[in-house]
Amino acid sequence: MGTHREIKIPTKVTVTGTFNVEALPAETAAKASEILQSNHDNYHIYIHDLGLHNHILHHILAIYALGGTNAQLDKAYKLALDSQRPTRRPDIQRVLDFQDPERFKQCLGQGEYYDDYFAFFQNEIGENGVPNTVNKYLFSGDETAEDMLRRFFSGFLHSPIHLGYAIEFDQPLIMAEALALTAVHDCFFGEVLTDIEAAARKSDGNDSLINLQREIYSNSKLRDAMKYEHSVFQIRDGLLAHAKDEFIKVVGSWKVTPEDLQEKTAESLNSTVYWTSLAQRPEKQIRVDFFLMHSITAGSLWPVINSTPWISTESKCRLLEWKGRADLILYCQTGAPCPRPEELASYQPHIPSGWGEVFRRACEYEDDGHLVKLIRGVATTAQVSKQYAHKADFMIKSDEEFLKIAHMVIDSAEQFNQESVEQEREMICAEYKHASWMSTEIQRVTARWPRHVGFEQAWFHVPSRKTNGSAHL
Repeated sequence: MGTHREIKIPTKVTVTGTFNVEALPAETAAKASEILQSNHDNYHIYIHDLGLHNHILHHILAIYALGGTNAQLDKAYKLALDSQRPTRRPDIQRVLDFQDPERFKQCLGQGEYYDDYFAFFQNEIGENGVPNTVNKYLFSGDETAEDMLRRFFSGFLHSPIHLGYAIEFDQPLIMAEALALTAVHDCFFGEVLTDIEAAARKSDGNDSLINLQREIYSNSKLRDAMKYEHSVFQIRDGLLAHAKDEFIKVVGSWKVTPEDLQEKTAESLNSTVYWTSLAQRPEKQIRVDFFLMHSITAGSLWPVINSTPWISTESKCRLLEWKGRADLILYCQTGAPCPRPEELASYQPHIPSGWGEVFRRACEYEDDGHLVKLIRGVATTAQVSKQYAHKADFMIKSDEEFLKIAHMVIDSAEQFNQESVEQEREMICAEYKHASWMSTEIQRVTARWPRHVGFEQAWFHVPSRKTNGSAHL
């Protein structure tokens, strides 16, 4: 077990419902620990001031969880290094000042204070332990905790991913990172969720995520409010500006009770895998939307949250309720694409295999970690969906279907690297001027995962699909 001062990854983790392979050799755990400690000691949580996250921790732990080798861990770390910026020493006086709630609040949402917040939460965890610290700063319901909870859901769900890893691998230092990351996120996304929660409490509406996704897709007022030009401000400039009442009503019509917590967790994952993997264009190569996939990668760690004894059932239900609504918001963020189930029915894997070979390819794949996290998310969804496969609202039913989706994801990513990576990277740089000063690897990430795939314009850089019978090439 690690401490609030040191990362030490175990060779076997507690069974939570999140997918893991069997226990790994001690030397692999030691290698993962060494890399993560080096990342923490040397690099900031953001790679630049636009708010893109350092994904090294997520990448390394996802590879580790899927049975990766020391060589794969090393390769992933080295590939990420030229994108990072250095950490800095915390301001000791500011860290002490954060004991005052007013001083704590003054620096929230500002990335330059990440190292100060980390040192503060590291001290808090050292003195009071992880459960007391997390409950105080996320779940106590006071003004500070409510502010932090709103920030927890911003940053496209990176804080839940980080917190989930901290709990899963029992790492207090990583928990301090998760709380510090939360503190420097903005609060817009969480403010929207707060408004939805307030409206939902006055409403009797309660429906499945799949039915609500269909309602969003077919609602002309909601669709007319969404424009490709809104980009990352789709919710603010589109739906809240032009269809606020309808948007809040629909998104607030997903609710969670203690009795259905486990089923609703599986429903959230099953639904997001369905509309994310099948949001395709028949004339374009298979691709996965950057924003939608974060619903899956964050959701795959929700079983960890549910299994945590020191988080109250009330907090677990509220967290999942916000997560399901966040899934719907991200669906709207991408332009409400239409899932095409025929894609799954006709797909033929490029390299047919079982899960083990897919995991090996994912661990070997060269990117910043989004691919292997997504594959693990699909495997987790297959695992938690089994007992609910007979339910009408679970659109993906069998392990074979989930495995085929995993093949779609890995095949698409490998095809990108083998055939069109540089062409698409150049197109992205020409279209998005800010991309030209990012590292080459981040440019490739931007090209690999389209954004806002509900709009035709989002596919401008994706090559046309070649077909050979029913296979997608």
